[in-house]
Amino acid sequence: MNWEKKQEGWINPAEGMVTSSYGIRENPVLNKMELHNGIDIGVGIGTEVAAVRSGVVTEIRTSTTFGHVLEYETKDGYKVMYAHLSEILVKKGDKVKQGQIVAKSGNSGLSTGPHLHYSLWKNGKLIDPMDYVDVKYTQEVAAEYAARGASI
Repeated sequence: MNWEKKQEGWINPAEGMVTSSYGIRENPVLNKMELHNGIDIGVGIGTEVAAVRSGVVTEIRTSTTFGHVLEYETKDGYKVMYAHLSEILVKKGDKVKQGQIVAKSGNSGLSTGPHLHYSLWKNGKLIDPMDYVDVKYTQEVAAEYAARGASI
C-alpha cells in the first residue's frame, strides 16, 4: 500500500486502528488459513460507521460468519460491505450520502472482539480497502503488508 496512491474522494468509515489486513491469513477464530476479504478496524461496540461514498443500500443480512451486514453500491461501480455490526440505521433501497452514519460497530458473528470489518469491490472484483482509507495501523498489520512487498 502506497499512501501517495490513496484514492481521492473517499473518507474513513470509522475512527480506529487497522488490526487485520486484507489477504491470506490465519483466521483467528477458525485457526485455518483463508482469504480475509477486507480490513478490520478496531473500535468499541456502538462506534458510528459512516458511508465512505454516496450510494444505494443493496443488502442487509445476518450471517453466522459476518454477523449483521450492510452492503451498498456506488454509481461508479464500487460495492461496500460493513460487517460485525451491532446496529444498522438504514434499509435496503435507501440512498446514503458520503459521511452519513449508516450503522454502529459491534461484535456480531464470528469475531474475537469488537471491530468494523470493511470490504470493497470494484466492478465485481474484490480489492484491498487500505488503498481507500487513511487510518493508522498496528505494527502487526504493517509487518503483514511489508512481507508482501507493499510500502505503507
